[in-house]
Amino acid sequence: MIVFLTPELVCDSCENGLNHRYIFVENGRVHISYHKKVGGFWQVFYRMKDSNWYPEERVTITSADAKYPSILVFRDSVFLVWHDYRVGGISNIEIFFNAKGIFDTSWNLETRLTYTNSGGPGDNGYLPTIKENGGKIFVVWYDYRDDPTSNRAQIYLKVRDSIWGSDIRISNSPANAWYPAFDFRGDTLFVFWADNRNSYYNIYGNWGFGDQRITDVSTAYPDVANSSGKLLLVYVNSSISPPNISAKIYDGSWSSQFNVRSSSRSQSDPTVISDGRGGWILAWSEDFGGDRDIFGVRLNSFGIITDSFRVAMPGNQSRPSLFIDEMGYIHLAFMDYTNPTAPKLYYTLSSQPLSLMESYFQKVEKKKVSIKGRKLDLGGYSVSGRKIP
Repeated sequence: MIVFLTPELVCDSCENGLNHRYIFVENGRVHISYHKKVGGFWQVFYRMKDSNWYPEERVTITSADAKYPSILVFRDSVFLVWHDYRVGGISNIEIFFNAKGIFDTSWNLETRLTYTNSGGPGDNGYLPTIKENGGKIFVVWYDYRDDPTSNRAQIYLKVRDSIWGSDIRISNSPANAWYPAFDFRGDTLFVFWADNRNSYYNIYGNWGFGDQRITDVSTAYPDVANSSGKLLLVYVNSSISPPNISAKIYDGSWSSQFNVRSSSRSQSDPTVISDGRGGWILAWSEDFGGDRDIFGVRLNSFGIITDSFRVAMPGNQSRPSLFIDEMGYIHLAFMDYTNPTAPKLYYTLSSQPLSLMESYFQKVEKKKVSIKGRKLDLGGYSVSGRKIP
């Protein structure tokens, strides 16, 4: 059994967790992002811990909501992306970015990433996730710019090398595509999302060959992680009653679907990360007789459980986010909704490192990242497009 230390309170009356990655760890430092209300508006905040927690830093100062930041730490800098209501309220939500050196005291690189500006109801971009690969920064989100009046979203991508490139549409759904997750395999970008083009939600993906249907039962909220060249795709399977977490493994072709850990209790909010040894660590929220706790497992390269953990607290915990550091310690952040009007964000750490960690874990490699079999266009940033609801 993997044992975790007593959870530490990071912030009170704050929130995050719909886009999987809101914790990052490097060189013994823990970085967490979240949003909390100031003067009636949600604002983006950031907090760091080494031996102790530093005071929280306010990243946005606006008279409109700014929510659900995703975090990346790379080359001694902290990068955040979030969706922001300042341009036109609920009728025009845009994706914003900011960055600073780890020990800098100010956030002074704020950049508006999307310029959708159509003004139509429901025309918004939501829940960006940020990752790095091959020295480039990738941001993926879902966006209603193409069909705002019908509330049909598509998945979009933006890449930064020396400058930000143009918005790239990833999905081509005739219905609604949302809640994307992505990772890399070799030089190829894999993006997955929930899509209801078949009247109920399935998981779809694109890694260079157009939209591919991955599941044929009711499924949603995917996450994905590459470990030694294999992708593990996890998601909520609501064709099971109660819903459980199911998965597929990709190693050039897809495995059959399997339940990660079959349970008579409801499971939700799956997230996954490589364990650095060809397997994965998963976490999710599970209903234990009225209270929801964070439960998780370690899987080997065949998808077989080799260890497990449970972070048990009174009340309702959900929306976990995982990171494994270079020493093999598991870092876990999660939300506590015991008081839904004043949620709390907690952080904890495994008491022991995972065994047999590989030295190349989370090592930066220079790669050409492609989709549709070609290099991504990293030309100048285009302001074409339309607004977000």
